[in-house]
Amino acid sequence: MTVVLVDPRRPSLIPIDAIDLLAGDVQYTEEMPIKVPWSLPAARPAYDGDQAPVLLSSDSEHPAVKARLAAGEKVISAPDAAPGERLVDAVAMMDKLRTAGPWESEQTHDSLRRYLLEETYEVFDAVHSGNADALREELGDVLLQVLFHARIAEDAPQNPFSIDDVADSLVRKLGNRVPAVLAGEPVSLDEQLAQWEERKALEKSRGSLMDDVPTGQPALALAQKVIERVSAAGLPADLIPAAMTSVSVSAGSDAENTLRSAVLEFMEAVRRAEHAVAVSRRGDDVPEELDATSLGQVSEAEWRQHWPSGEQDGNDRNAETDEVTETDEPDETDAAEEADEAGAAEGADEAQTEVEQAADSAR
Repeated sequence: MTVVLVDPRRPSLIPIDAIDLLAGDVQYTEEMPIKVPWSLPAARPAYDGDQAPVLLSSDSEHPAVKARLAAGEKVISAPDAAPGERLVDAVAMMDKLRTAGPWESEQTHDSLRRYLLEETYEVFDAVHSGNADALREELGDVLLQVLFHARIAEDAPQNPFSIDDVADSLVRKLGNRVPAVLAGEPVSLDEQLAQWEERKALEKSRGSLMDDVPTGQPALALAQKVIERVSAAGLPADLIPAAMTSVSVSAGSDAENTLRSAVLEFMEAVRRAEHAVAVSRRGDDVPEELDATSLGQVSEAEWRQHWPSGEQDGNDRNAETDEVTETDEPDETDAAEEADEAGAAEGADEAQTEVEQAADSAR
């Protein structure tokens, strides 16, 4: 007497050790897809007649299965599920929800953005708390967002993709970024990090260090990302403004917006400096379109030489103020001379009046 347990996800895949047994009298439990018993020469339901030598089932909790196992019958079961098998179930469930769920069917990438952000912060909180159960649950919520966005993308009229395409992109990326590790070759931490950054740069082919920096992230995270990127590119630290490296919080102020504005201005300064470096390198006889090619490594001297200096702008403004002072405002000497001239004129008028009065008296 034998119980044959198959994988409920793939009930038609029969363990090779059970093939000969299924050629004889077999009973099956009712959850089995009907095509499976129909393909067997002598299969009948578990409730039909006396026990057959073999019971075929995909449900280890079925009463008939449990009764036979309790009686000590032999078990032939499918191999244990490989890691990731439950992901297949999650994908199928998400597909069902997207198709039949009134709320799920109306969602878009844009409408789900806030949920993705909220779930990400909740993962941060779970990591900080050290609660493994909470972390498992919150990671599941983030996975739901990934599955949801991928399922929405399947319905896109232009450039659709599926969760398999998402996984394929990840597999290809990791295969290209860390081939030595995946091939089992010995590699040091420094070598792995260097290889990762080198291959990442080749993949991205950025025209600017600031390309593909997500500016929609919180201002503090944005500042950190930008500082990390320019520091790795050799930008002198003193060119990074203090408004980006320190945050002042007070009642009535918008620290988030203030920091974001400072970071966005700095990003624009980096782009202008990169363009200036490209112009200086290509020469006058090279088409300007070639400025779009990757700069490669920019030296500290190049950063300093082509950096749009705020101090220079301030000096220019001071010069303009000085020019206005010299041309439009009288200095102290001019004012004194004008006062003397006015006093002399007033004295002459008074003298003229006295002469006229004396002449009248004489008459």
